[in-house]
Amino acid sequence: MMASVLLLSAAFAGPHTALVGVQGPAVSADLLGGNVERCFRRARICLVSFPGAPPLEALRSLPGVRYAEADRLMVPLLRPAVEGTTDCPDLWEMDAIDISAAWDLAGNRGEAAPVVAIQDSGFRLSHVDLEGQVAGQYDYGNGDTNPEVERLSDVPGHGTFIAGLLVARDDNDVGRVGVLPQGRVNLQKIADDDGALYYSYAVAAMADLADADLGVRVLSYSIASSSNDGAFEDAVAALEDAGILLVTAAANCDVADCADGDNDAHPVYPGNLPYDHIVTVAGSERDGSLNPYSHYGATTVDLAAPGVDLCSLDIDSDTDTAVAAGTSYATPLVAGVAALLFSTWPELTPSEAARVLRASVTESADLAGKVASGGIVSASRALQVAVPRLNEPPEVVVNGRATLGLFLGNPAAAGRGTLVLTHSALFAVGDVPGWAVTPFSPGDSLDLPDGRWTATLYGTVMEGDLPAGSQFTLPVEILGSRVEREYVSVRLVTDGGLGSPWKQGTDDATGQPALWFTVDVRAVAGPDTGDSGEAPLDTQGAADDTGDAVSGSCPEPKCDGGCGCQEGTAGMGLAGWLAVALVGRRRRMGVGASRRGRG
Repeated sequence: MMASVLLLSAAFAGPHTALVGVQGPAVSADLLGGNVERCFRRARICLVSFPGAPPLEALRSLPGVRYAEADRLMVPLLRPAVEGTTDCPDLWEMDAIDISAAWDLAGNRGEAAPVVAIQDSGFRLSHVDLEGQVAGQYDYGNGDTNPEVERLSDVPGHGTFIAGLLVARDDNDVGRVGVLPQGRVNLQKIADDDGALYYSYAVAAMADLADADLGVRVLSYSIASSSNDGAFEDAVAALEDAGILLVTAAANCDVADCADGDNDAHPVYPGNLPYDHIVTVAGSERDGSLNPYSHYGATTVDLAAPGVDLCSLDIDSDTDTAVAAGTSYATPLVAGVAALLFSTWPELTPSEAARVLRASVTESADLAGKVASGGIVSASRALQVAVPRLNEPPEVVVNGRATLGLFLGNPAAAGRGTLVLTHSALFAVGDVPGWAVTPFSPGDSLDLPDGRWTATLYGTVMEGDLPAGSQFTLPVEILGSRVEREYVSVRLVTDGGLGSPWKQGTDDATGQPALWFTVDVRAVAGPDTGDSGEAPLDTQGAADDTGDAVSGSCPEPKCDGGCGCQEGTAGMGLAGWLAVALVGRRRRMGVGASRRGRG
């Protein structure tokens, strides 16, 4: 139960509470007359209560304090429409996200999935469709273990409806079946008796998830606000470190096509925070178009999910159901798909899972330019996406020839991988077991998995299999053709267009983030050189402090394949190639432009 790791006394919140960002895991218990109520290790936040208004300026001046903020109300931008019903006549959204095929691929209907946390307004725990589905519960508004429905809330049935979309049972006749009908949820109420949602409740709930070990890999967060605080952002960031994916709502308009519905221009939080472990969800109509009441964002909203005519659990009785619309209810559909993805490929990181969800959508013409992926979540496709991993290669010394060991990985479904190396003509790539090796030259047109590119450099493309759930070292033979040292780029991209590395690497000549390393060719491979060929006399290579030739220039710009004289790079040597490596700006990798990368 969650209560075993949380504060059990009466809840504290409001203008007498300060949210203090700290350098370490805690601060002094006596903080300018305040009482340190809770401190959170991963988020590095402490909640401090005072008898009056917190002395914020004095707090900010203390050693080890990063910031100090007064607690305040969060104003959600969510007003979903709800209509009562006696049954659930139509579960069209389940077909729209292809959940039946995903259950078959995963081999489970949620029983192997990690726990999904829901942070919301309250829950009717006695509803028959939630029996046996609750793995833990806590009420941050009241400081107890009963996250009951709060009737004074603007949306009293909000949390219960979301829980039903996620885990409503499939073995009764209530009518609702969740995305994870055999799954489990951890229910966390973050509103008090008056229905008020303070930042301290939301921050404590997220920070607790990050610190605790509750089996949670996904947080379904159907709350969006136009305001943001430093402590809230720290709590969101801490989730990634804990291995938790945050799935959140894009927000709803009060009227169709509202003027502030573009999240690119009018930020909404937490969805607009620039973190790779966040998936922000818009709502779609039955025909795949954007719900006119849904917020959107070409770079800040990741994908859509069914957001109209949804039937789920209501709160007037233990068998009650209702029909509703809104991005609040599109969000748990995606959270359930994410949990199913983790059940199948548990080694995925939150940012990798987010990339998979974006890369595997069912495309919709109406969503192009409105959400980053241009489509609607697809549960079955998500389970079939390969995810490339590529570790930074070591520096290589080539005495005629050498073997470069590239460490590759794929924590998800089987796929094909394409390695793209850009380099000068001072060396060539030889045999690579099980992989097709194709050299290219400036001017060649290449169809790569992430787009067509006309080569501006020499280089090599290698194609081969990425087995499911694998990690392995690929031995790449390097053959020296000219004595010199240079920087070389390498990147790995799958047949689905996902690239590696993620959150690292400087752009290569194709314009994509790549890893860079050095190749030091000290001798040229010949018919009888074996592993230690002799350097030709006409290279004119300069010597470094070890006496080895490390750089040189072509005597003439012949560019006949025997030297590194391609246009624009002739005779650059180490300094020139280093400059090329550093010119590209850092950016993230994937498919479909987004502030969290194209993926």
